[in-house]
Formats: sequence, C-alpha cells, structure tokens
Amino acid sequence: MFSTRAGGALLLFALLCGTAAAVDFKPYVRGSFSELRQSHAGRPLVLHFWSATCAPCLAELPDWAKVAQENKTFDLVFVNTDSAADRARASARLEKAGLSQASHYAFADDFVEKLYFEADKSWQGELPFTALVAANGAEETVIGAIDEPPIAAWLKSPPK
Repeated sequence: MFSTRAGGALLLFALLCGTAAAVDFKPYVRGSFSELRQSHAGRPLVLHFWSATCAPCLAELPDWAKVAQENKTFDLVFVNTDSAADRARASARLEKAGLSQASHYAFADDFVEKLYFEADKSWQGELPFTALVAANGAEETVIGAIDEPPIAAWLKSPPK
C-alpha cells in the first residue's frame, strides 16, 4: 500500500511524464543539421533553435505558431537546445503556444559546441537562432527574434 506522500509523488511524476510525452522530440545530434537539410531538399526550410530559459524565445513562440498555421510554402522545424532535464518544461511551453503538432527536435549531445558549429561556424549558442534554407540550398542564419528584418522578409517570400 502506498502512503499519501508516495501517491502524491507518483501522481506528480505521471503528470510530468505525460507533459513530456505530449511533444515528440526527435534527437538532434551531430549530423542532424545536414540530415534535415537533405530530407527537406527542394523545399524551403526554416530551422528555429530555441530554449525554455530564453525569454525572447518564449515571447515569440505564439508568433511561430501563427507562422506555422498560416504558411505552407516552407517546412518549419523547431530545435530545443535545453538539456533533457528541462524537456518537460519545453514541452509545456510548446503546448501552451499551440505548437505541439509541429516538427520538433531536441539537443541530445552534450558537446553542444559541435551542434552549433554544424549549423553555423560562427554561432556561439546565442538564442533565438534561425537557419533559413532556400529550396535551392542557399542558406542564411540569423540570431534574433522572428521580427528581425531578414527573417520577416524570408518568411513573406521564401527564395526558390
């Protein structure tokens, strides 16, 4: 028989696990950036890197949800940079923003500097970070929020 305290702990654990399972995070490891580019080849792609501990990232999640809902001319992939310990919090933020059904990856390599380098050789991990890949493979990366002029212009008319 469980004590009330143990039962409460199990309930809390179940709730946290249920939240974490709500978003299907695929592992983002070395080589994932290239694999995502290849799997979306011929179609414009936005890879958006964010964290549940980044205030600007959280503030713009509803804007990204609107972009995802309104635009079908490009593919949109979200990459969470938090550790596995923060995955439940990240999942909850995505649920709240209405992004649980989007395509999600999460850092699954402790050597994050390699992950940064693969996306952009000069990226030091600043967030939010967005890689804009045209259908022809041309790439532009931007550090900053969705309202940064290069991101806003690209989203309005992704280059072919």
